[in-house]
Amino acid sequence: MREEVVTVKEEKCCLFRCLFRLAVFAATVYGAVTAAKKVMNRLSARLEADNEENEKKRYFFGMVRRTVCPEMPVSDIDMTVVAACAELDLSEAELSEETFVKVRTLGGKVVIKVPAMVRVKLEGKGVVCGFSDMVPAYEDESLPVVYVDAESAVACLKIVIGDE
Repeated sequence: MREEVVTVKEEKCCLFRCLFRLAVFAATVYGAVTAAKKVMNRLSARLEADNEENEKKRYFFGMVRRTVCPEMPVSDIDMTVVAACAELDLSEAELSEETFVKVRTLGGKVVIKVPAMVRVKLEGKGVVCGFSDMVPAYEDESLPVVYVDAESAVACLKIVIGDE
């Protein structure tokens, strides 16, 4: 049996090469996040432009912190929140007898402010998320009702009285 000597070439990872790869990776991530933010802002602007003509209000929050205060009569709101902090302020809005708010969140925080003396019915489904309704449970059936339907992943939703 014949023995052979095999030489193994050691590849040295120099500091410059590692830093260069890290810089390329960081630039790629930054570019992807910037592009995603631009797309989300365009979608948000398009939806809010449609809100003027439609009775159903639709909002999209992406990677920014925003507050929305509808000034028109409100009966149906659809919110989508992606990696953002969103606040829906209904405390000064003109609510109908039944107002429906649908919230979909992925990695974000949503605060919904309602006026005093409003009943809130919260129904939520989610993964690694929390829902909290800080509004007192009023028994008076004549009060307006805000129905909140939430679907969340890695997010939190909080409902509070607006002037608190």
